[in-house]
Amino acid sequence: MTLSLKDLVRGWFFKGSRSNGNDDGLTHAKVRESLSRKSSRVAKTVLFVDDEPAILSMRRLVFEGLGYSVLTAISGEEALEALHLHQVDAVVLDYLMPGMDGEETARRIRKLRADIPIILSSGCLTVPERVFQVVTIAVEKAGRPEALIEILEQHLHPLVESTLNGIVTLVPIRY
Repeated sequence: MTLSLKDLVRGWFFKGSRSNGNDDGLTHAKVRESLSRKSSRVAKTVLFVDDEPAILSMRRLVFEGLGYSVLTAISGEEALEALHLHQVDAVVLDYLMPGMDGEETARRIRKLRADIPIILSSGCLTVPERVFQVVTIAVEKAGRPEALIEILEQHLHPLVESTLNGIVTLVPIRY
């Protein structure tokens, strides 16, 4: 049996906790269910913006494995250029970046596309409150990928059954 790199990453991220025996991660059945649902829909495009190439590479691997089309940008300036060149359905944005930070990037994105979900994904412990007025929602950058997966599912497919918790969710999006 041959495993692709995507299969290995999926297995690594979605096996759950081995330390205490609890299966709190995605099961293989849930991953298959998520992938099969996505195959019946048009692939959504997500733009990941982060100044850390390793974060961008890992997110590309995980989200392409889940059926998303992935674009990456290493700066706010690159993110704005990508939005001009491509149809993007959601943006996952870091806060601390050299040059244009996440807040300024989000404000400029809002001017271009007021309707696009912007998910702040930062490890910064001191994000100014005003940033939360311009982003849709925030998720901890160092957390398990299931949180970001769930948030993207809710904002990109708000009228379909959630792939991770099996309930129908209608998500109010504030801008």
